[in-house]
Amino acid sequence: MARIGKTTSLYTLILNPDQTFQIKIDGEPIRNGSLLEDFDPPVNPAKEIDDPEDKKPSDWVEEAKIADPEATKPEDWDEDAPYEILDTEAEKPADWLENEPKQIPDPDAQKPEDWDDEEDGDWIPPMVPNPKCAEAAGCGPWTQPMKKNPSHKGKWVAALIDNPLFKGLWAPQKIANPNHYEDKKPADLEPMGAVSEYTSIKTAHY
Repeated sequence: MARIGKTTSLYTLILNPDQTFQIKIDGEPIRNGSLLEDFDPPVNPAKEIDDPEDKKPSDWVEEAKIADPEATKPEDWDEDAPYEILDTEAEKPADWLENEPKQIPDPDAQKPEDWDDEEDGDWIPPMVPNPKCAEAAGCGPWTQPMKKNPSHKGKWVAALIDNPLFKGLWAPQKIANPNHYEDKKPADLEPMGAVSEYTSIKTAHY
């Protein structure tokens, strides 16, 4: 919720007698809620926590699916078949310009006036797409295109089945939180004798 910037921001926390709160940044309300239900981290620590001494058993299985151990690769499965093959049935389009280059020297280009052939070498106009190619199926030497190989299947892997040893996702047992306490009126603070200003805030969690 913190605003990161080059200017200073004023953070305001308003606590109400009904144990609700409001957070403002530069006077703009950002969040409202209950101190007992919506504050993060919570005002009152949880009654239970994960048991730090509880460790996952070495034989605990969390994998819900496994490769079918009885599955076998079909005899006709060719893992080496390429993804694409040459389309031997393809024919060169009738309007294919095989003797036309895909690019030609720009006919509108002119040698710069300050070009010195002795110092700069022979001037060569830049290349541009051949306009004849745009009106035809293509230009240059024609070759048969590639197509998807109907025999391509890729690497074979066994199908997944339910793991008979699956026990579910492991989580530590809960134990009573030794640091638990319950303050039902956290907004009822002691009278304040002074207010200080903190101007270098990097992060804030509410």
